[in-house]
Amino acid sequence: MTKDRIVLLDSLRGLGVLGILLCNAPDFAVPPGIAESVKSWPHGTGPDTLGVWFVTQWLFQRKFVTLFAMLFGVSIFLVGGERTDKERGSTLRKRLSWMVLFGVLHGFAIWYGDVLLSYALAGFAVMFARSWSPKRLLWTGVGVWVAFSLLMTAGAAAMMLAPSESAQAGAAASAQIAKAGLAEIQYSGTFLQSLVQNAKDRLVLLPNEPIIFLMTASLMMIGLACFKLGLFTGEARTRTYVILLVIGLLALAGVGLVFVQFMAQDLSRPMSMVAMTVQMATAPLSTLAYVSLMVFAARSKSFWSVIPRALAPVGQMAFTNYLTQSLIMTALFYGGRGLNLHGEVDRPGLAAITIGIWIVQILWSRWWMDRFAMGPLEWLWRRLYRGPTPLRRPRPAVTA
Repeated sequence: MTKDRIVLLDSLRGLGVLGILLCNAPDFAVPPGIAESVKSWPHGTGPDTLGVWFVTQWLFQRKFVTLFAMLFGVSIFLVGGERTDKERGSTLRKRLSWMVLFGVLHGFAIWYGDVLLSYALAGFAVMFARSWSPKRLLWTGVGVWVAFSLLMTAGAAAMMLAPSESAQAGAAASAQIAKAGLAEIQYSGTFLQSLVQNAKDRLVLLPNEPIIFLMTASLMMIGLACFKLGLFTGEARTRTYVILLVIGLLALAGVGLVFVQFMAQDLSRPMSMVAMTVQMATAPLSTLAYVSLMVFAARSKSFWSVIPRALAPVGQMAFTNYLTQSLIMTALFYGGRGLNLHGEVDRPGLAAITIGIWIVQILWSRWWMDRFAMGPLEWLWRRLYRGPTPLRRPRPAVTA
């Protein structure tokens, strides 16, 4: 790891970990089968509910998990160095191995939607590409991402062209709702019931890991290429950031139009597939637009420079903040752990809770990083893969 932290990377990491929470909030609050659904959402489709859903899908969904994956690709290089550096390579392997354990524990014992395991597994592959040139990393990462997007597009087209089978679709939706109802009882039950149900839902998601692996590895390579090109350090030319911003905003406009059309067509399932496909395929473009905005804010001498400064401490302890979000949300929503609000909170309420957690994490991250060299879980993680590591910041020398 380089001795001098790159503040812009910390700011982007902070943006990523906070943005992810709004997307994850429904998955804590209702069973996984209906968390992403609009029609099956238990609180209906009122204007406020639909408005929060639209903003989340338009401006947040896929953008921040994409950013986080890209930045994890950067950390592969910052920790492991070049492939010729055997000592740092060994440190990187230990770091990823412990992350596998953290991911398994998080996914089964806290929240089924864990991404740490996926990142660690993809990291083991990307570590072999960390010395590649930016061009090779970019072409490989983009190639995999485009291939995956084309497969999704083909699936969406097949759904659009397939004959309507409303009876079968209705039966499938009813079965999904019934299954979600059974899960709801377990999540709202005792601590042991919610723990077991969470583990069951985690097991259901594990077969998706090969797909997630390819998606995540491709984004890590794209992110590492962007880092080597200076995009994530603010060293690229202003013209480059302007181009990325324009392209990303156009992509965002396209996503917004598709989701508006989805709502105009009475939330039809084929149009839902199209909307999700466009959202997924264009996510890296929108993400790089957000990166460009952060660079401009960091360069600014006005009020906007406050944003990256406020987010940097959040990013320095992103691992702690990510796991803390899971602990807070499960304490709020899972049975036997706290308030037991599972199934009780609509999307506007989830947005309010999310904003509250954002404020708390921004404030407590600043307080903590003013006193300590790293977050508490970052310290534990580093101690496991590096050995004894000081946590407190060294006191400034007192001169006579």
